[in-house]
Amino acid sequence: MTWRVLTWNILGARNPSLAVIAMQVRRRDPDVLALQEVRRNQAKHLAQLLGWHYVWTLKHYPLTPLMWWRAEGLALLAPTPLSDTRSHVLSRRSSTWTYHRRVMLAATLERDAQRMRTSNLHLSTTGPDHRIDQARRAADFIAAASSGAGALQVVCGDMNAADELEAIREFHAVGVRDTGGDATNPSRAPFQRLDYVLVPQDAIVSVVETPEGGDEWAQLSDHLPVLVEFTYEEG
Repeated sequence: MTWRVLTWNILGARNPSLAVIAMQVRRRDPDVLALQEVRRNQAKHLAQLLGWHYVWTLKHYPLTPLMWWRAEGLALLAPTPLSDTRSHVLSRRSSTWTYHRRVMLAATLERDAQRMRTSNLHLSTTGPDHRIDQARRAADFIAAASSGAGALQVVCGDMNAADELEAIREFHAVGVRDTGGDATNPSRAPFQRLDYVLVPQDAIVSVVETPEGGDEWAQLSDHLPVLVEFTYEEG
């Protein structure tokens, strides 16, 4: 069975055009969309534009909980229902008042009797040691939550891990591998790859697509989206 996974840090604090984002998502026709730096109302509105289902989790409050609508988080959107939604704090410092707080969001979707578990992550910007630690905590959580679940695993998101194989290797423990790809940041003239989609070890990857970037993309976010298409046949 063929699956298409799209990940994108949309920098929601800058209020990107959700209509344009929806257009770009439709062009890529993913089975699941993983968003980082997205507000709850943005995730909800985008899901309404697409006619999709969505789940969201809080990362942190940039200002105050009294301005709850400006809280940043992670979201998963899909044209089919999302089930068994779970979130997990990855950073050692877990206060919701600081942007250093890092989280993950996971959910399962089913299509034609095959189930895919997607874990959406946003790792630290404060150094490789923090990213490796958070990746290890994420992999441990995925492994514990997946025991006996019977779904194929996908891990994706903004890893902030430019040329850092050590953080990505932590996910080998849950049976996924990097698909490779082009630079994703900054979106006007990208030179570093921060955004990843990891798929099952024995999946056959047919598409890894990242736009070339430019002014049009910079108006939406400082990151470019990454689409991966792969085929996975159960044992």
